[in-house]
This record gives sequence, structure tokens and C-alpha cells, in this order.
Amino acid sequence: MSPLLRNRTFVLWLIGTAQSQFGSALAGIALSFLVLHQTGSAGQMALTLALTLLPNLLMPLAGALVDRWPLKRPLIGAELLRGVLQLTVGGLALVWGEVPVWLVNAAAVLTGLAGLFAGPAASAAVPVLVAPDHLAQANGLLGSVGRGAWLLGTLAGGWLVATWSPPVAIVADGVSFLVMAVLLGWVALPDRPAPPSAPMSLWGDLQAGLQVMRRSRLLVVAPVIALLLNASLAPVTAVLPKLFETLGGAATGYSLFLALESAGLLAAGLVIVKVGHRRAPTRLISLGLMVTALGYAALWQWPVTGVLLPGAALLGFGFGLINIPFQTLLQQQVPQAYLGRVFGVLGMVSSTGMPLSLLLVSPLLDRFPLPAWFGLAALAQGLGWLAWQWGRRPTQPAERVLGAL
Repeated sequence: MSPLLRNRTFVLWLIGTAQSQFGSALAGIALSFLVLHQTGSAGQMALTLALTLLPNLLMPLAGALVDRWPLKRPLIGAELLRGVLQLTVGGLALVWGEVPVWLVNAAAVLTGLAGLFAGPAASAAVPVLVAPDHLAQANGLLGSVGRGAWLLGTLAGGWLVATWSPPVAIVADGVSFLVMAVLLGWVALPDRPAPPSAPMSLWGDLQAGLQVMRRSRLLVVAPVIALLLNASLAPVTAVLPKLFETLGGAATGYSLFLALESAGLLAAGLVIVKVGHRRAPTRLISLGLMVTALGYAALWQWPVTGVLLPGAALLGFGFGLINIPFQTLLQQQVPQAYLGRVFGVLGMVSSTGMPLSLLLVSPLLDRFPLPAWFGLAALAQGLGWLAWQWGRRPTQPAERVLGAL
């Protein structure tokens, strides 16, 4: 048995993450089809998704606060707030039959604000839960188990939407966030090392995090690639439900696409658990960018169900080879006292691409051929691969970064 699975605290963290991912998958499908069924517009659905992500513009400031607080505080608070919001939207939809779009959008903004703190805090927590030698395996396990739960959630979400209704799935998601909050209460998180200098103003703390990033070529290029890739992913995410409706698949086809994508991510996580400690994260990321570029190109050329579904698994595998090693690479390169700020900056830059892209293209989604957005994503992945080759050149290790501050 892996030493990680004998670590009670890590196992609780693993179970809680899986529970939250399961509920989030349910709500992702439910919210998409709730808005689509009420408005009939892919553009309106894109706007709702954009409002969920727009608060991420403030994530660097949230990351600076995370580095000042005990990690449990932002983690549990975010789970409780998101749970209450989902239960409110789902409950009102069950009672009223339809929820005004403005109310759905308001809940989307508040959900995004809660996620501001959960993202950097969760990424900063892993290095204090496991030994440095087990980071790659821990991230691989978290990625594979989380995506396995997401896979079950997408299958259950499609069934619930088709058999019952979107509000039922949204309520289930709210319950999952509350369960995660309870599990987090049982997790023992050791204190992180203090920063090498005394706390400054919030803006000063943020500048110190940016200085850490400027000292490393990889940390400079990582946000650029994340921005490029998420900006291209946004319209693809928005047009998929409508594309499956034109193909006759509706909610079932869309949920199956997401399930197969999650299966690919799960497979990538298992591969990283097995070989991640023997393979440089930079090489795995490069391979993932190539795989996703080819996957999007195939969907662009052949936008039919027989290609969309296996293409989803290929894309998921590529995403796993990018995202999981990215987590490990940053956790290895960045001192623990700065992890909240660095992950906050990276999360803001990458997430900004999606809402801004959605806001810009939402008026165009219903006017251009849907497969054209796959071609755009393939181009963005290819450009990301080229940028990563530049970023992979030798860079300063974390010790030299610290010494230069």
C-alpha cells in the first residue's frame, strides 16, 4: 500500500475532494441545461459561466490573504458559502419551477467569490500534507480520484437531468459542499513555514509573490500559457451543449462527453501516480499540450458523435498531463510561504481568459459554425506548446530565488 494511503489526514483530504468533485459535476450539467432550457441561448449560458469566473480577477489578493491565515479558515468558509448558494438556487427552482436568470447570475458571482479563497488554499495545503518526495504521487492521486468522482457525477448528472430535473442535481451539489466542509474540520493541517521577512501590507505581500515569479522562467511563462489555453477553452465549453442538441444527443450526449473527458483525466492521474516520480513535470506538460492540440484538431475536422466522444477521452488525458504536473512543478519550485500568492496569480491569469473570452464571443456563438471553435482551440494549444519549449530552458532553483529576494 502506498504510504500516502496510510496517512489519515491525506485520506480525509482525498475523500473530501472526491465528494466535492462529484457534486460539482452534477451542478455543472444541471446549471448549463437549466439556463439553456429557460432561455434557449448558448450565449446566455456563456454569460452565466463568465459571471462565475469573473471574480477570479481578485484571486491574487485572495492568495495574499491565504498566506497570512491558517489554511482551514478559507477552505471551510468557501465550502459553506458555496453549499448554501447551491441549495438556495436548487431549492427555489424546485419550488418555483423556473429561477429568474438574474438570480442565477447573482448566485454565480457569489459562488465565484467563494472560490477565490478555496483554489489557492487547496493548492497550498498539499505540500504540508505530504512529504516532498510524495508530491507527484499525491497530486496524481488527487487528480485521478477527483476525476473519477467527476466521472460518476457527470453520468449521474445526465441521468438526473433527463429523468428528474436540473434543480435536483443543483441541490445535490449543495449537499456535497457541506459534506466537504465537515470533512475539512477533521483534517489536521500543520503550520506552514513563516515568510523570510515580516508581514507587509497586502499590496506589499502581493509584490513579494510577483518577485518570486519573475525570478523563474517557468513561473513567467506558466500564466501566459494558462491564459491562452483557457481563453480558447471557454467558447468550446459553451457550444458543446448546443452542438449535442443539433446531433440529437442533448443532455445525455453532453454528459457522456464530459464523462469520457473525466475518464481521460483519471487515466492521466493514474499514469502520473505510477511514473510521475521518474518523469520530469516539464516533459509531461509538453506531451499534454501536443495531445490536446491534436484532439481539438480532430474535433474541428470531424464534429460528429463518433469522433466527439473518443476525442473527449483524448482531450481529458492531455489535460491531465498538463494540469497535474503543473501543480507538482509549482509546489516544488515555490517556497511554501509564497504558495498562496503564486497560485493566486496563476489562478487569476488562467481564469481571466475564460470569462473575458466568453464575454467577447457570446454574441458570436450562435452566428458562426460551432466546429470552428474547436479549430481555434487547436491553434491555441499549438501556440502554448511553442511557448512551453521556451519556458523549459534551464531556470533558477527555488533556493536561488529565495536568496535573491
